Amino acid sequence: MHEKPAPMVRFSEFLGIGYFGDEKQDVIAPIFDSQRNAEKGWARVAEARPRFHAVFVEHESKYEFIAYPLEMDGGRINYVLYRSFSSLGSLNKFRAMHGGRTFIKFGWHDLTKSEKFDVMAGYAIVDGVEFIVPSDVKPGALVDRIRKNEL
Repeated sequence: MHEKPAPMVRFSEFLGIGYFGDEKQDVIAPIFDSQRNAEKGWARVAEARPRFHAVFVEHESKYEFIAYPLEMDGGRINYVLYRSFSSLGSLNKFRAMHGGRTFIKFGWHDLTKSEKFDVMAGYAIVDGVEFIVPSDVKPGALVDRIRKNEL
């Protein structure tokens, strides 16, 4: 990946991330608190029809999820996804099922339903998924800057 200077914004207004899939694909879904927020977020991301790269940074008892566009556009805002989780449960679940194509789909959680979320039809392609530890992150690299919110 080659980096060009470009304005980036880190999505942080979503409630969580869901992982699901079937025999052909794994899906990473940023989950917002309402359908309207999910649609607004997706509209911003989908405008550039990006391909993402996903990185899971595993700590001793937590992990960070980062997804960034492979090609940054210097003329517009580039949206990256970031979330820190306080347990390794969902990471372990995703890693165990990961093996097929991976996509990012935005969704929302209906607070009237227990543990259910709805996912929009639009998706972004993920070129690859990395599972790394903090010592693998080079200081000043894009993943490091996203983790530190130095965008």
